Amino acid sequence: MKIDRDTFVTINYRLSVVDGELPEDLNRPLISRFLYGRDPILPAIEEALIDHKEGDEIQITIPPEQGFGPYNPYLIKKVPISNINYSGQLKERQYYEEFGSSGKLIKFCVKELYDDYVIADFNHPLAGKSLVLNGTISEVRSASMSDVMAAINTCTESS
Repeated sequence: MKIDRDTFVTINYRLSVVDGELPEDLNRPLISRFLYGRDPILPAIEEALIDHKEGDEIQITIPPEQGFGPYNPYLIKKVPISNINYSGQLKERQYYEEFGSSGKLIKFCVKELYDDYVIADFNHPLAGKSLVLNGTISEVRSASMSDVMAAINTCTESS
């Protein structure tokens, strides 16, 4: 069976970065399951999968706009050391996580470290980079009514 609208698809894959390194949390085997044509997936992936079948190996390049977005120089900020919880442990070119005043987790890279402030980069480590998905299509089947209903419910919940 070939991938087309209303087929349920499972892909086993790994990501790599064009001209860069992958962060540890993404440097592992990954699995994606979705209802083709109904679940939201990246356009580059959707276009590349049409007419493939179970067992096919795929390689898909994902542009920055569809991955982690373009690199934004406005996300580089001067931050007082007094605003950082673990200021004594900071090192340049390392990533850190802090909880902001709203309780949301904020990740940043210390670009430069000074006595009383840091230059922090709040871009995702993969911002501005193209990704490459290498994988195998491990399942393609006709969608069941429950698959379609789950996709419809997911779409209406996020609206």
